[in-house]
Amino acid sequence: MGWDPPALRGIAYATVARCLVAVALLAWGGVQGAESAKVTAEADPVGTHLERGQAYLAQGEYAKAVLEFEQVLRFDNLPPDLRQRAEIYSGAARDYASGKRLGRFGYIETGGGFYRENVTRTTNAEGGVPARDWFWNTWLGGGLAFRASDDVSIEGSLDYAFRYFDDPDRRDDSDLSWSASAVRSLSAGSQSIGVRGEASYRGHDGYRQDYGLFVNQAFILDPDDEIMLEAEIRSRRYPSGEERESSRDIAEIWLGWTRAVLDGKAALTLTLNGGREWATHDRPGGDQTFYGVTLDWGMDFNDRLGVFLFGLWEHNGHHESVADYDGSEPARTLTPDLDIYELGGGLTYAFAPGWSVRPEVLYIRDEGDTELSDYSGTEIWMMVRKSF
Repeated sequence: MGWDPPALRGIAYATVARCLVAVALLAWGGVQGAESAKVTAEADPVGTHLERGQAYLAQGEYAKAVLEFEQVLRFDNLPPDLRQRAEIYSGAARDYASGKRLGRFGYIETGGGFYRENVTRTTNAEGGVPARDWFWNTWLGGGLAFRASDDVSIEGSLDYAFRYFDDPDRRDDSDLSWSASAVRSLSAGSQSIGVRGEASYRGHDGYRQDYGLFVNQAFILDPDDEIMLEAEIRSRRYPSGEERESSRDIAEIWLGWTRAVLDGKAALTLTLNGGREWATHDRPGGDQTFYGVTLDWGMDFNDRLGVFLFGLWEHNGHHESVADYDGSEPARTLTPDLDIYELGGGLTYAFAPGWSVRPEVLYIRDEGDTELSDYSGTEIWMMVRKSF
């Protein structure tokens, strides 16, 4: 019996859909037995988590405060330092405590930096002239959180990021991201389900559209430790043009562990991820499987100064063979693999209430086994942020 790719894809989609439904059931009902078994289960888990978060914040235990606040509130694009994140959540918590059902936050950031494309075999194959560009960033956005009941909040966010390059021959970056979710607070964790997406400018061809459905379950093991499980099905659609064939559907899962250390002044997060991509427009290499790991570290030295570091590795393996070229002639046939590495970090300094400055550096390395799949870049920039 021959292979039937459409039928196989349908089976794969159905399998992933069943997995998401299973995670959703876990997130919304699977832990009810454990919850009901808790003798001291709180009648108002939202209020309890927010009160604990405020208490930890008052004691300077910022990492613990963030863990508690995020069982109720899940704001996107918060600053990387723990104290500022805890204080933003604290503002929404005070609104809840005063009887307001609606909490909010907003921000605007601006600053500049320099981009350097490093020399690789890809730059050599394309003429040996790596890019060197100054740029200017402007980011702004915010979110709302509505307390629907004693254990459920409804949240939404909208963020816009723009990067201007001083090279007139280079396309500027313009991205609009959004999310909406329902978060259910439990006595020892939380559950959420929602949708999110992004529109990314791709030049004259138009915008790339990303959109997906996700579910999340968080377990607080103790005041210092949290386990997170998340799953998502999403689509990435490129506009008509050269990139159209890169359109794909994606299923991905994450398993993360966060540990508050140094008396709540620092936090370490380790996240494993894995998933599958299904090519929808005959992408070279066909479908793809990927997996990786991310490490995040943040620490506040005092009430003004903090540091953050992160690293990422992800392996991407295609399922179909492609021709690899030596100049204009095909040299071999292979099934392409790609390893992605990212390493970055920076400092945050709060110089006034709601104001901070953040110098940051990012190194990216893509290592592929075809001539044009190598990439390496280094960026350094400084941003000024106002939170409100």
